[in-house]
Amino acid sequence: MRFLHTADLHIGKRVRGFSLKEEQERALEHIVRIACEKRVDAIVVAGDIYDKPVPPTWALGALEHFLEQATDAGITVIMIAGNHDSAERLAFGARFMSAERVCIAQPFSGEPQFIDMESATGAARFHLIPFVRPVHVRAAYPNEAESIASYTDALACAAHHQPLRSDAANVLVAHQFVVDGETKPETCESETIVVGGLDSVEARVFDAFDYVALGHIHGPQRVRRDTVRYSGSLYPYSFSEAGRQKHVDIVDIDESGNAQVTSVPLPEERTLREVRCTFEDLRAAAQTDAHADDYLHITLEDEALMDAMAKVREFYPNVMQLDFAHDAEAFTGNTQEVAHNVRKRDPLSVVSDYYEQQAGEALSEQQRELLHVIIEEAREEEEGGAQ
Repeated sequence: MRFLHTADLHIGKRVRGFSLKEEQERALEHIVRIACEKRVDAIVVAGDIYDKPVPPTWALGALEHFLEQATDAGITVIMIAGNHDSAERLAFGARFMSAERVCIAQPFSGEPQFIDMESATGAARFHLIPFVRPVHVRAAYPNEAESIASYTDALACAAHHQPLRSDAANVLVAHQFVVDGETKPETCESETIVVGGLDSVEARVFDAFDYVALGHIHGPQRVRRDTVRYSGSLYPYSFSEAGRQKHVDIVDIDESGNAQVTSVPLPEERTLREVRCTFEDLRAAAQTDAHADDYLHITLEDEALMDAMAKVREFYPNVMQLDFAHDAEAFTGNTQEVAHNVRKRDPLSVVSDYYEQQAGEALSEQQRELLHVIIEEAREEEEGGAQ
């Protein structure tokens, strides 16, 4: 059995106000092209199909086109919901689509969900556990509720109820924060991680499965063993991922559960980059920069520059964030002083100055009025709570 493992598509996501529609649509087409070139039997998407429970209309069309391309090529698509998805909305029509090679997990209910597939190279059972919390598992198995206190307990219980096959490979598809003892996966700024690791799941609870296709963490990596893997996200969704190659995993697995994994990079016509230099050096570099339309985080080493964002966008139109190096250094060196000075200022002026620095333009009068209302409501709530 050969399948392609990917996850964290986050279709519909915006980064710092910029739509990534073109980039996501191209990346989805690349996935189908790779799947066809590698002659896979299935594409496995391990959660976070959309970025929001109610995605924009174009995101629905992008997923539909992706599914149409894959199934027209004779490839089965297997998907589960992640923490960003609405499991109920994602699974709408799933019972009808399964006849068309589209297999979408239903919301977790305790009823085991799996897909059996046969191919010339072997059989496999794909076990589907969409993103769950302990409360969901306790509700599904009330007789075992007292023993389910943590995410590890919850996933151990859910995995235990999956019917394993002895005559085929057993592949688990899940979307959780999986750790190996004190060893945690490398994370990025674009992920939703619970502080303190309360949502962590010990990888050992998946030892019965031959391969574990994970989603949730945006950097490709293994956990505990080579066959427990995060494929990583479709696209870099934060500057902490800038410069990191995105890829999909091609998994060959036989009926005995022996698996080989090959990573295939995803092409990036336009990506996220970080640049640090003076304004003049930046302008000179732009003259020969073949990727001037990349999404940029620029740190200028100049002391000051009037209308900096507007000037930089004349030759780098997709600047997402603009900082001055001396501001960052001053903040790093004088954190307490800076914090004290900010607290002395009116909140509206702080937000206004920040917005103008980042957007290159001042807040409109309507935006200022709305901010004023929000700040006053927050003050009233704070004062009311203190009484």
